[in-house]
Amino acid sequence: MHDLESFFWVLFWVCITVIVQMKRVLFHKLINGIMRTSKNYKLKLGIVSDEGIFRKTTTEHFTEYYKPLIPWLNRLRRAVFPNGRRWKSEERELHSRMKEIIREAQNDLEVFVDK
Repeated sequence: MHDLESFFWVLFWVCITVIVQMKRVLFHKLINGIMRTSKNYKLKLGIVSDEGIFRKTTTEHFTEYYKPLIPWLNRLRRAVFPNGRRWKSEERELHSRMKEIIREAQNDLEVFVDK
């Protein structure tokens, strides 16, 4: 389960921290060491626990290139963190659900429009 949560967070951070035209774009409020402290869990949970906060965070801080992924990352968020919470026990179908969401995103023309 932790590997699947980690996959979600890696994808989230890629969408926020990316090299664009040889210039690094950083989401300083979250990157400046906060993610390496004990506040990590509370901060991350705050982002995923409420859909409104998640949408605001992604809309404000995803780079333009990755904004078409917002609805798909939100679907992954809902699968990985149902009702805004971590799974209490292993969910055997989660891996399959995540793969299905990613397959559907691959078919979304909005995601693959050359910008």
